[in-house]
Amino acid sequence: MHDEDPGPVVQRLILGERLRALRDSKGISLDDANGRLNWYRGKLSKIENGMLGLTERELSTLLACYGVQGRESSQVMRLATEARRRAAPERVNDWAKQYIPLERAATEIRMVYSEVPGLLQTKDTAKTQLSRSPVVLAADIEGMAEAREERGNRLFRQNAPQVWVALGEEALLRRVGTPDVMNAQLARLRDIAELPNVSLRIVPLDRGPHAGLSCPFTLLWIERAQATIAYVETLTGADYVKTTGAYNLAFDQAQSDALSDTETLALLDRYRTNMQ
Repeated sequence: MHDEDPGPVVQRLILGERLRALRDSKGISLDDANGRLNWYRGKLSKIENGMLGLTERELSTLLACYGVQGRESSQVMRLATEARRRAAPERVNDWAKQYIPLERAATEIRMVYSEVPGLLQTKDTAKTQLSRSPVVLAADIEGMAEAREERGNRLFRQNAPQVWVALGEEALLRRVGTPDVMNAQLARLRDIAELPNVSLRIVPLDRGPHAGLSCPFTLLWIERAQATIAYVETLTGADYVKTTGAYNLAFDQAQSDALSDTETLALLDRYRTNMQ
């Protein structure tokens, strides 16, 4: 994974972390920096979080404010040039376009979901789900469904990320498509669960409520940027959260109540038997 081009989205994240470190090293607060630069409150925070780009002129002004010169200044400017590249098109909703490069660059992925997440879906499951969405155009369904299955195929390749999934049992009960589609999805989950780089564990219905199952999320560890991001998707948008303490706790809670890996495989087999 480290040999791949991380893409401009990840480079922007790395740039933000680099700029945060430079500001901290000078003992300058966010408010002081915004004041010196005459930027609106919150702009620099968005830049440091990788959610907002900046022009070459803005970066030059920022580096001058921090007193950064010479070789270090040149390195940061080159990084910013990479971050300003146009990202390759992704076959996802507009608000998820930033997520896909981050998922691709992640070395560790942690997920808590009450339905089968896109990364683990078969094409037919994805088509069924997307066809019920009020915000996805019919013409886009086929391509988006193919893209989801292809994302999952990466888990079977060399240098795949380490993945931990806590999946609510309700995901196995809800009918998505025909029995054949459901059976194929269960088989896909089982194949993924047996991968050495994946831990897929079911949270049984009788274990009570879980914060993560009522508010599904993905935690991405981006080694290049030394940052963890929580991705939380809604019907019409998404949040990218860098203060992830609550999400880490919710993940740990779901994991502690989940079945073991072996018990999960047995449960998947029972559901597949019931589908036949």
